[in-house]
Amino acid sequence: GLRPLTKSAFMKRLSTAAAYLNHADIKGHSIRIGATLEYLLRGVSFEVVKSMGRWSSDAFAVYLRKHAVVMAPYMQDTP
Repeated sequence: GLRPLTKSAFMKRLSTAAAYLNHADIKGHSIRIGATLEYLLRGVSFEVVKSMGRWSSDAFAVYLRKHAVVMAPYMQDTP
């Protein structure tokens, strides 16, 4: 029957697909950061993204610092 896809099974399938396409292997962390960026680009607030991604701090902002479109509005609001 149907059952949830585990993280390890998902990563294995992703790795297989990347190899088939002759693409560099993609790590789970990249997907997490990519999803964070996607939500922020869609206008979801930092606090909601932190909660959804189970981020315990603002550390994820380090990964997004090069994305001025996302960071600029928040940098203007924060001293």
